[in-house]
Amino acid sequence: MRAIISIVIVMAVAATGCVSVGTYPSQTYVPNSGANADVQGVLHLRNVFLLDGADPSSPSPQLALYAVLLNSGGKPVQLDRVTVDGGGSVQLAGPITLPPNQPVGTGDKPIGTVSGVRGATVPMTFVFGGTAPIRVNVPVQLRAGQYANLPTAPAGR
Repeated sequence: MRAIISIVIVMAVAATGCVSVGTYPSQTYVPNSGANADVQGVLHLRNVFLLDGADPSSPSPQLALYAVLLNSGGKPVQLDRVTVDGGGSVQLAGPITLPPNQPVGTGDKPIGTVSGVRGATVPMTFVFGGTAPIRVNVPVQLRAGQYANLPTAPAGR
């Protein structure tokens, strides 16, 4: 009886392994609509996007900047500034410190606002204290669908 149970377990494990072979790409895929980037294997930007109005023919003068930031290092890191390549300005909601291994920006509040930009993507650079800058092409999302109820300005603005 033990031999039959052992064979069934081995076959089940083998069948499970065969089904999943080749179904996952070799690179990690983060399922979101925003930009993703890493620097020095320690700082991680996930789902970075700008939120525009609902009408693409009438762009908003000020866009909300959303991002999830993660510091996998051993000590806190400060986000010093975010710049827009080629013009435009960024106003952060306030000082943003990334404690080790605690994501920042995971709620439904933007981390800042961006003005003076146009287009479907906006090249932006995130500058953290003591690290190389991180440049990402940030997509602009329309205020519709899953983005329809997000705030367009940080708390206190």
